[in-house]
Amino acid sequence: MRNVMATPSSSAPTDAYAPGLDHYASRHRRDAVKTLWEEPVTFSILQAALSQVPKSTSLSVMDIGCGAGEGLHLLRALHATRALTELPRITYRGLDLDEGLLRLAARTHHEEDDAEFWHGDIRADLPEDHFDLYLSCGVPYSHLTAEELQAALTQVFAAVRRNRTRSVLVVDVLGRYSLEWVSRWDRARWPYRMSFFQSSQEARDVPMTFWDAGGLRDCIRQAARNAGGRIARQQLFDRSIMVGRHTATGQFNSRLAPYRTLVNLLEDGAAVALDDLRAPAVPEQAPPVQRAFFSQLFTQWNDVLDAAGASDRVRRLPAAVGGPMVARGLRAVEHRLSPGLGVGHSLSAVVTIDERA
Repeated sequence: MRNVMATPSSSAPTDAYAPGLDHYASRHRRDAVKTLWEEPVTFSILQAALSQVPKSTSLSVMDIGCGAGEGLHLLRALHATRALTELPRITYRGLDLDEGLLRLAARTHHEEDDAEFWHGDIRADLPEDHFDLYLSCGVPYSHLTAEELQAALTQVFAAVRRNRTRSVLVVDVLGRYSLEWVSRWDRARWPYRMSFFQSSQEARDVPMTFWDAGGLRDCIRQAARNAGGRIARQQLFDRSIMVGRHTATGQFNSRLAPYRTLVNLLEDGAAVALDDLRAPAVPEQAPPVQRAFFSQLFTQWNDVLDAAGASDRVRRLPAAVGGPMVARGLRAVEHRLSPGLGVGHSLSAVVTIDERA
């Protein structure tokens, strides 16, 4: 594997993810919620993106804000987990401003045949070459202001238009209306701390932008107009609605139950008091659409708990069996109702750009 470092045209390297070096190198970060609740949603996002890419024996990927190369890992895991026999040969390029994470990515993916990691700023150093998939995961675009995101996406639309190709763009950002930070719903940008990192180093506050469906769609549409580009299709996905990492830390909403911790215990077969898992009251400050969604979600979530508590069969089962059964029911509710509104820890848009004609 070659490790090519492009010189950034602006901005010095950042240490925002310094504790992330420990976190992304840790095997413990892949808890039961990540593997059973979050990664299936991520795989659905990737499958939605890959289904829109023209069929070919090769797939060129530009991973924007690649960090430690999680996007490449997920593409490979999708192939293994879903038994996809048609996954083409991947040409992967990762771009990130954090040199420490890039070094970790290079060590982690040193056996990949055609993977390169470039040092650069996503606001200024996006390449003009053609890529089938402009990937992002780990909410890198939330580091940008709304104006910076629009400018960055305009560059992507312009590159696709210039190359006269069909490409798919994945925009991964933090969800504005996550239960993890209800008291901050009135602000679109505020100091965020990644205190969930498994590291002895203390995470620091970093300004981040939070998005709902309407705002993200408008931003993407304006970027397309700026570049004279065409959006052929757009899909939105919420991830981690009830089990975001900050439900465990309580960093931004200390009144919220530690759902992620409790669900991890359930998934691992530990005994958990079902009443501790009950959904909260619908936040009064929720906009009408989000309020209607949370009302439906909470009702069905609590229905699962009520059914489990009233079931003699569940009571007779050992915790090692009964817990995962309850967790499976709760997981099905979250996955089935996910609306792509910006009500989860993260919100992802899959945008098909077709400039072939």
